[in-house]
Amino acid sequence: MELPIDFVKELQLNMSNDLYEALWTGLHQKPLTSVRINPFKAKEISSWQNHVPQFNQAVKKVEWCKNGFYLSQRPNFTFDPLMHGGLYYVQEASSMFLDTIIRQLVKQPVRMLDLCAAPGGKTTCVLSALPQGSQLVCNEPIRQRAQILNENVLKFGCSNVIVTNSYPKDIAKSKQMFDIILADVPCSGEGMFRKDPESINQWSMGNVKQCQHLQRDIIETIWPCLRPGGIVVYSTCTFNIHENEENIAWIAEELGATSIEIEIEKKWNILSQLTGTRPCYRFLPGVTKGEGLFVAVLRKSGDTSSKSLSQKRKTNNIFPNVISHGPLPDVVKGKTSTPHVSKVLSLDFNKKDYQSCDLCWREAISYLQGQSIMLDAKYNKGFVTLTYKDLPIGICKNLGNRANNLYPQSWRIRTTHVPQEETTIFKI
Repeated sequence: MELPIDFVKELQLNMSNDLYEALWTGLHQKPLTSVRINPFKAKEISSWQNHVPQFNQAVKKVEWCKNGFYLSQRPNFTFDPLMHGGLYYVQEASSMFLDTIIRQLVKQPVRMLDLCAAPGGKTTCVLSALPQGSQLVCNEPIRQRAQILNENVLKFGCSNVIVTNSYPKDIAKSKQMFDIILADVPCSGEGMFRKDPESINQWSMGNVKQCQHLQRDIIETIWPCLRPGGIVVYSTCTFNIHENEENIAWIAEELGATSIEIEIEKKWNILSQLTGTRPCYRFLPGVTKGEGLFVAVLRKSGDTSSKSLSQKRKTNNIFPNVISHGPLPDVVKGKTSTPHVSKVLSLDFNKKDYQSCDLCWREAISYLQGQSIMLDAKYNKGFVTLTYKDLPIGICKNLGNRANNLYPQSWRIRTTHVPQEETTIFKI
C-alpha cells in the first residue's frame, strides 16, 4: 500500500514515532470481520438458548459492545438468509463503540437523531442500546443511500425509529428538538484506507480542509435542534486532527459545549486525543482491534438536570421527508391489499396473522433472488410467511398452483450464482 506523501507527513507531525509505526503496520494488515447480533430477534429463536449466540466458527467478543463479535474468517454474508432476516448486522468493530457511549450516558427514554445514518450500522447499534420508550430518527441526505438505510432498519424490525431523507437545513427548519444527536459526519475517509484502496486515490489535503468546513457547517446547522443540556456524539472515520480535535475545539468554543468523558478499559487500547485537552477516543488499526474511528462526546450548555424533552412536553412530530415509520403500508389495488415484506420482518408482527412455511437454505436463497416458491398442497390460498430456521425472512401469496414472490425488487440478491455449500454462521 502506497500512502499519499502529505498524509504521511501530517501523521508524523502529530503522532509519536511508535504510534505512527503501529498505524503503518496496521494499515498493511488484513481487516477483521465482525458482526453485531440483533438481540430482539435472537430472543425469538427457540433454539438459541439463553439468548447467547452459538457460532459455527471460533469468535471473540467485541469488548466495547454487548452484542458484537469478531469472526475468525469472513463468510459470504450475501448467501446467509439470517442476515437478510435481520438476525445480525455486519459492522466494523470500532463503530460499535457507540454501544458503550449510549449505555453509559442514557438512562431514560430520549428522542435521538442519527443525522448521517446510511447504511444503518450505527442506527441499529443505537436501537439495541437505547432505553425502552425512546424514539430514534435516522436520516440520510442522499436519496439512494437513504433507501439502503431504510431497508436495513426495516429488516432490524424495531418500530420506534423514523427514517427520513433530508438535509440538515431541512431538519433545522422543521424545528425538531432532540435529546441526543449522533453526527457521523462525511469525512476524508482515512480510516477506510485498508478496506477501500480507492479512498487512497481520492485523498488530498485540499479535501481534508473541505471536509473540515463541511463538518462545521453541518454541526452549526443542526445545533438549534439539540435541546439545552443535550448531547452530541461527533464521529469520523479519519485520522487527521483537522477533522477531529480541531473541530471539537471549534464546537466547544463557538457553540458553547463541554466535553463528556466516557469510561473505557485500558485493555481495549483505545487512544486519546493527539492534541488539546478535551477527551476524545481514537481507534487505530495496529493498535485497536478495528478500523480507523474518531469519537468525541459533548454537552450543549443549559439545564442538564431537567427531564428528557420527550417527557417534559409534547413536541412537533412532523418530520420532513419521512420514508418509513415502522413497517411500510399494504399496497392497495382495487379491492386487493398486499402486505409489504417489512410487516413480517417487524418485531410487532403477529405470527398468527398468516400461515407459515419454513424453507431450506436453497429455497430461501431462491426466494431472496426473486424466484418462484413451490408450496406444499397443505397450504391454503392466501399470504404465507416464509421463514428460515424459524426466523421470518419474507412473504408470498399462495395462489394454489403457484406462489407469487413478494420480496421487493430492490432488496433481492442480484447475483444468479449460488455457492455449492450453505453459508452458516450460527448453530441454529
